[in-house]
Amino acid sequence: MNRIAVVTGAASGIGQAAAQRLLSAQWTVIMLDVAFDAGMTALNDHSYTLRCDVADRASIDSAFSQITDRFGAPDALVCSAGVLRIGALADMDPTDFDTLYTVNTRGAWLCARAAIQAMRMQRSDALRRIVFVGSISGIRPKVGNGAYGAQKAALHILTGVLAAELGGEGILVNAVAPGTVDTPMIRANSDPGRTGRYRPSGTSPLGRVATPEDVAAVIEFYLGEQSNYVTGTVIPVDGGTRGAFIPASA
Repeated sequence: MNRIAVVTGAASGIGQAAAQRLLSAQWTVIMLDVAFDAGMTALNDHSYTLRCDVADRASIDSAFSQITDRFGAPDALVCSAGVLRIGALADMDPTDFDTLYTVNTRGAWLCARAAIQAMRMQRSDALRRIVFVGSISGIRPKVGNGAYGAQKAALHILTGVLAAELGGEGILVNAVAPGTVDTPMIRANSDPGRTGRYRPSGTSPLGRVATPEDVAAVIEFYLGEQSNYVTGTVIPVDGGTRGAFIPASA
């Protein structure tokens, strides 16, 4: 059976790793990202790219219209598109706060909304899953990450409510909550010369930060048969950083 997955934020980081993992598992993957060229591009028989700006409702609607016209309803949606703004809440520019909300929360909800409308046209016994990429910052407050964490906490709430609303329709909704992950977004915001630069979520007992593939593995679990009775959950993928505080070395 050919399974169709849509992955947002798929040009890099967690989204790219999730797309690659699903392709290895024989999914057909439509990768969405604002960095891609306009128009659907076939990389091979099972991999496609399509420009989509999740901050723009019209762009989302256009992308999902193209997807359903060509492939039918997707079996799975992975919402990984996101942006990061660092700074104290009292000093943050409202424009940065609005950008976080527009992309990280509203954009993910709009993508889920479009996918749900398409999924409802499928037979009821079809594999249908939605996975949001949240953050450990949405579970454990972190100074300097207040605005980002607030938007991710909202995404965690959306996960639970959508799961409750859609469970009777056979649509499972879950989220992952990564800690610090070695992605271009984190590296770009970790420059020592940058004002309000990103600082790691804490020292992991495992002795390293996460790779995008670490998070993608949990996403794949959510999309597989092993998670048929799992919905409304947020799994931390943080290497234990929230379990206990480990002071950084001097």
